[in-house]
Amino acid sequence: MKPIIKPSNPNFSSGPCSKRPGYQLSNLDTASLGRSHRSSLGKAF
Repeated sequence: MKPIIKPSNPNFSSGPCSKRPGYQLSNLDTASLGRSHRSSLGKAF
């Protein structure tokens, strides 16, 4: 059965997810992107 009432925020489950208020991509630390988990930087995490 389909639910009768839809959620006020439909972004849930395995699709697009909601971000926290004030989220900005520019605030993410990107130093480790593209690095191997075997690098010294990767091992530090």
